[in-house]
Amino acid sequence: MSRINVLDEALWPHVPRDVIQQAEHAAQDGPCWIVRQGNGHVVALEGPGSPDVATGDIIFIAEVAPSHAPG
Repeated sequence: MSRINVLDEALWPHVPRDVIQQAEHAAQDGPCWIVRQGNGHVVALEGPGSPDVATGDIIFIAEVAPSHAPG
């Protein structure tokens, strides 16, 4: 089962492989997001976040599920 849930199919092909690897590594115990910032940079973003409350400063491209269950 894939740990990556792609939210924006149009932007996904433009995500650099190193950002995907960073996100997979960062998502050890909690989810990590791959986002496009307002300045155009695509980065891995740890911590809470939700595409439902995005303000336009970032665009959520994908969610990377944790590799270990919390707890």
